[in-house]
Amino acid sequence: MRAMDREVSRGARRRAASRLIGIVTVGAAAIGGVGLAAQSRGWDVSDPTSWWQGRTYVDIEGRAVAVPRPEPATGRLLPVVPVATRGLHAFVHVTESGGPVGFDPCRPVRYVVRPDGAPAVGPDLVNDAINRISAATGLVFVDAGTTDEAPAVDRVLIQTDRYGRGWAPVLIAWSTEAEVAALAGDVAGVGGSAMVPGASGEGTWLAAGRLVLDSDDLTEVLGRGDGYARARAIVVHELAHVVGLDHVSDTHELMNPTTSGVAQLGPGDLEGLALVGAVECES
Repeated sequence: MRAMDREVSRGARRRAASRLIGIVTVGAAAIGGVGLAAQSRGWDVSDPTSWWQGRTYVDIEGRAVAVPRPEPATGRLLPVVPVATRGLHAFVHVTESGGPVGFDPCRPVRYVVRPDGAPAVGPDLVNDAINRISAATGLVFVDAGTTDEAPAVDRVLIQTDRYGRGWAPVLIAWSTEAEVAALAGDVAGVGGSAMVPGASGEGTWLAAGRLVLDSDDLTEVLGRGDGYARARAIVVHELAHVVGLDHVSDTHELMNPTTSGVAQLGPGDLEGLALVGAVECES
């Protein structure tokens, strides 16, 4: 199973380079051609109740692990955000019908922060970015606390000992190029999520995202006259990758990889985020 990370360059000048980041290996068959590495159905012989219930299994560090069942839900946590603007947007992952793959809007998007090396206003940047993405998508984000998890390229998507039996929460980590090679040069952040199957094998959603921010680069940006707005734009850009948006060529959009003058979400960004937040819930 792989997640697509996206990069953003220092000081709000972003480059288009991207990397396909391997997170965890899944079986051999593809799900409906949507690009997820694979899934396999079967029974968990240690659980008699599963003998008549189809389950989806993924390979986690050489072990077959059942895809987590979602927590009970009675509907969306927030209303659908209406599409009120039009513009160029793109999705990192799409369904067979061309619609976006996003986080389940009936469950909160849990996130943890590794604060090591963060600038003094780091928590404000993260909170502001989360509030903007939540308002644009209708997704609810829940702070699950701090972590000491390193932002590894091959992040394990289910970490029972650290986070419990569900998908790992979104990891927001402050780092440097010495630890994360993708931050080398003028890259100020990388972000992305894994596309995962539903517990029954039906449908796909995003999970276990990773957002890594370059402490040195963002500290430099913050030292400028408009530094906070520029730094926040970088975090919003990367968080938009985490929830499913890809780069676009329109220089008026925040999701353009090379623009230097945009600090707010543009009309296409807002349209794409509203669509990402309007995906179906996992039943």
